[in-house]
Amino acid sequence: MTPKMALSLFVLGAVGVVGANSTFILQETEQAMVLEFGKVKKLVAEPGLHFKTPFVQQLTFFDKRILETDSKPEEIQSKEKEPMVVDSFTRWRIVDAQKFYQTVQSERRARSRLNIIVNSNLRQELARHNSKEIVSGDREEVMAKVLKAARVEAEPLGIEVIDVRIKRADWPANISQAVYARMNAERNKEAKEIRAQGAEKAQEIKARSERDRTILLAEAQRDAQKLRGEGDAESIKISARAFNKDVKFYEFLRSMEAYENSFNDKETLMVLDPSMKFFKYFDKAVK
Repeated sequence: MTPKMALSLFVLGAVGVVGANSTFILQETEQAMVLEFGKVKKLVAEPGLHFKTPFVQQLTFFDKRILETDSKPEEIQSKEKEPMVVDSFTRWRIVDAQKFYQTVQSERRARSRLNIIVNSNLRQELARHNSKEIVSGDREEVMAKVLKAARVEAEPLGIEVIDVRIKRADWPANISQAVYARMNAERNKEAKEIRAQGAEKAQEIKARSERDRTILLAEAQRDAQKLRGEGDAESIKISARAFNKDVKFYEFLRSMEAYENSFNDKETLMVLDPSMKFFKYFDKAVK
């Protein structure tokens, strides 16, 4: 290789190195901090090809997407001083890259700071609530307060906290059984009270039903007696009118009915005086 060719290759190589250190490509999910001698020169957030001063300016890339930090389970005391194991996660993003770089510089340190902020606020807020409220899942108001406080503390870091959630809240294994037994006893007590109230209500309903039944039967019997009396009265009136129209025929008809009723049983033996008025129609039949 001639000296001229070697020089040409050296120049090309130098140009390539300078060119490579003069440009950078930014993805849509990224933002870049351009540093010059350790100081922030500018922030680049638009995706595409960009230029910088080679060898003088350096780049630090940050993610623009929503990030998630999964905290380690922490033991927290409730309002009743009972230990609770709480496992939470935080969703956040970098909104001010300059503040972020000046305070925490990297995602690793940012996650560590966020864990401290979130766990501290969780401890303070959950200490105001009993274990039932924490375990029940009805924690919207609690988590809203934790989120509000975490946002305020994370804002100076250039971070926006989007959401804080509890994945799991439970008692430690060594006291879970005792807590379960206590809750079971409380539920049994509530069940007995509900059953007693139900039995009392059932007695009230039964007594009311019996009373209504007695009243309905009494009213029905009263109406039946009234209708029966009215029917008997009407029957007597009809019979009286019929009797007044033909007294002898009515007397004969009643005598026939009496004969039929008296001699219906063939095995009955009756010893009577033939001269009795009861046999007057028999006497006429014989003559």
